[in-house]
Amino acid sequence: MALTYKPYPTLVKFHHAVSQYTFRYIAGPPGSGKSVGSFAELLAIALRQEPTPPTPDYPKGVRYTRFAVIRSTYPELEETTLQTIKQWLPAKYTRVVMTKPIKIHTVMPLPDGTVADIQFRLIAIGSKEDLGKLDSAEYTAVWLNEMTGLPAELVGKAGERVGRYPPSNMWDDGRNHCTYYGVIGDYNYPNKDHWLVSFLHENKLPEDTILFEQPPALLEFVDDATGAVTYEINPEAENLVNLDNGEKYLKDLRNYQALNKPDLINTRLLCRYGKAGGDGKPIVTNFDKSRHVAEQSFDSMRLTDTLVSVDTSGIHPCALFWQKVKGQWKIADGLYGDEMGLEEFITDVFDPMIKMRYPGCRILVVCDPANARDSRTKTSPTELFIEYGYDAIVAETNNTDARWQAVETLLQREGRDGVIINPDLGVLVDALDGGYQYKKIRAQGTITEEFAKQAVKNKYSHWADAFQYGALYIVNSIISEDTKQRARAIATASANRYGNRRRGSRNGTGR
Repeated sequence: MALTYKPYPTLVKFHHAVSQYTFRYIAGPPGSGKSVGSFAELLAIALRQEPTPPTPDYPKGVRYTRFAVIRSTYPELEETTLQTIKQWLPAKYTRVVMTKPIKIHTVMPLPDGTVADIQFRLIAIGSKEDLGKLDSAEYTAVWLNEMTGLPAELVGKAGERVGRYPPSNMWDDGRNHCTYYGVIGDYNYPNKDHWLVSFLHENKLPEDTILFEQPPALLEFVDDATGAVTYEINPEAENLVNLDNGEKYLKDLRNYQALNKPDLINTRLLCRYGKAGGDGKPIVTNFDKSRHVAEQSFDSMRLTDTLVSVDTSGIHPCALFWQKVKGQWKIADGLYGDEMGLEEFITDVFDPMIKMRYPGCRILVVCDPANARDSRTKTSPTELFIEYGYDAIVAETNNTDARWQAVETLLQREGRDGVIINPDLGVLVDALDGGYQYKKIRAQGTITEEFAKQAVKNKYSHWADAFQYGALYIVNSIISEDTKQRARAIATASANRYGNRRRGSRNGTGR
């Protein structure tokens, strides 16, 4: 049965950019025609390839091309990508060899008398350790299928291997006759910390690169009065005719709602980023943005006792600044030192923050209980903070269960004694909202998901650790009545000093 390819508006733009960009990508909802459009682009490249000089066997020449088609696993290639390719290639001219990589070879005569000789290599690359599969390979172009499952390093590696086939010696005139070469890719919207976001969405696109974004499958509407959320089929969505005029998307929506998978609604139907963390298992389970993150940014309070919880391990120190304001623990600021020793962190980052944002505040630093001594100076983190004039102690325990329990206990508190986070601390929010997690384990021979018992060390873990040490101190500190009385006196004096300063400023007598 003959098939006719009719590209939708976004794919038309994608195809037309063939001569302008070496790297072309398309993002959109599932079922929007991205895979078929990508394969159609490979065929178009093959049919435009300059034919070789005439020979007695091929008087009009042969159009040679070779393509790599890459996805994260071989089962995915076999079940989906291969089926798409076979649907569009004439069976009588095509041979498929189910090896690894999967090999497809099509040799078919064309109406102009030339012959198209097209090779495909379907290769599974799930991590940067698999990149060696492309070493010494020679391709016309590479298609990166479902890029959310592929490593970032693959983009560069794929770019190295294209434009190498057909080789110039087929013409023997010293020129490159590869009519077009490049890398194309498709994907559904990723989680907000996926490498695709920083690579193609957040910053200026790399040179010689373009991204095409399809309309979302559904439109979301929020009632301002009640907060009720409803969804409608987006009339601008593409390929609706093959999706029951969009009703298929509404059925997917109901499934995701029943499974309590709001991230799948965002990434697959609304074309939004999912929350941080990928497919790991969140460690923090009681975090709720609506309760624990302020609607608007807020500043620190001067002349107010301040708890600073610090993850001091390694060369990635991280500090959070806590203040008890009207009965709630408010975290206004956070600091992170990338590739920075603790002493450098204190002098170059921590001290300036205290002077600028916390003048007149009594500071208590609660450090990572590991409290490892510097191999050169033999000084522990708490001793180093004390040397620089700060009161410093270690957190009560380094037991992970106790730390995580303290976090959950603190997050369960409503109103007074609860915690509110400045929305400007986006990495901390993302850490508590799923970015801090157990790593998913691909256990062979199991049908259920399994996860590591230790936290993943990623860009969120230092922020989460700092939060844990603060939570430990707040939840587990046993305060004597004498200490409470002294604390009340200090708080009253602080409030009076702050009030006098404000009155003096209004009267023109303040400094």
